[in-house]
Amino acid sequence: MDATIRVLHVEDDENIAELTAEFLERENDRLDVDTEANPVEGIKRLDDTEVDCIVSDHDMPEKNGIEFLKSVRESYPDLPFILFTGKGSEEVASKAISAGVSDYLQKQARTEQYEILANRIVNNVERAHAQRELEERKSHLQQAQLIADLGSWENDIFADKIYWSDTVYDIFRIDDSETCIDHDQFLDYVHPADRAAVDAAWSAALDGEEYDIEHRIVTEDGETRWIRERAEVTVDDTGSPTKALGVVQDITERKEREDRLQQTSARLRALFDQSPDMINFHDSDGRIIDPNPRLCERTGYSEAELTDMAVWDLDKEIDADEATSIWKEMSPGESQKLESTYQCRDGSTFPVEVHIRCFDQENSDHFVVISHERSRPTSKASEHRQSETSR
Repeated sequence: MDATIRVLHVEDDENIAELTAEFLERENDRLDVDTEANPVEGIKRLDDTEVDCIVSDHDMPEKNGIEFLKSVRESYPDLPFILFTGKGSEEVASKAISAGVSDYLQKQARTEQYEILANRIVNNVERAHAQRELEERKSHLQQAQLIADLGSWENDIFADKIYWSDTVYDIFRIDDSETCIDHDQFLDYVHPADRAAVDAAWSAALDGEEYDIEHRIVTEDGETRWIRERAEVTVDDTGSPTKALGVVQDITERKEREDRLQQTSARLRALFDQSPDMINFHDSDGRIIDPNPRLCERTGYSEAELTDMAVWDLDKEIDADEATSIWKEMSPGESQKLESTYQCRDGSTFPVEVHIRCFDQENSDHFVVISHERSRPTSKASEHRQSETSR
């Protein structure tokens, strides 16, 4: 850290104040020292100016150093405060510690004291900055965990103690956060149907396997939820596992979405398989990916025979170039209708009305084709024969 450290020195003796400022700035060029003659003015300076550290005498008019410290702590609980005083006694030191002093240094006649004081100022300020950054990172982590329903945990394997973050207790819907739990207590929250698998996965992790599992839990209020757990196990010099650090995430909503998608997919598959219409999916190369049973039944081809067949081998009125040009002009979500003729496995043909719909090109199934069989047009000769027969 090379930033300037702004020091407020509160000292009622003007000569000592000037001397202290001069020596401190000489000892460390990062120090920028301002001086006030009494605590009242010191409080005003704090309200008007950003300060990194306070250095204060003890014996001063209106307020002594301990009283000044207490006033500072009301508004600035974490601001480094060093009591630099000629009044050295166990009583003063004890009161200063109780009031929250950061450091305590007794004035001496030698100039070496300013080197010590400068070092104390820098160390306390850097410690305060590091603590502030740590708390900020911890706060950001907690916020991120809350947003992602992600909690952290630590397992002391030797002691069989598991420590959960607050988010984990929230996921398990536990109000009274225990200091720690053991492995068996954790398993009590695992859904009975998943308990054996979770225990086996943990035993495997202790033997060096990856620990990344999804399972159900039963929360304190009886609700069943899904979580994902991941962890890394550390070992000692002998290879014995000593500690595990892990995260747990509430994935209930994801699982519910997956379940809904599976149900929807199953319903769509049933419609696809049971549809009275001929349906197939094909890719942008014209290869049939998935024909439905009605298409197989009407054309006489088996599912295996239709799969990977080129659509122009089935549709006798379109060739590869024409089909490709039609597909290239279609945007995702767009559909086209045309009339054509399908050829069956036995060589016979029948007329169809074809509906083609284009999917998103990122998907593997690019086009869906739904075909309806059309009635054959009646020829004039046939009409004449029907008329003769009716007479």
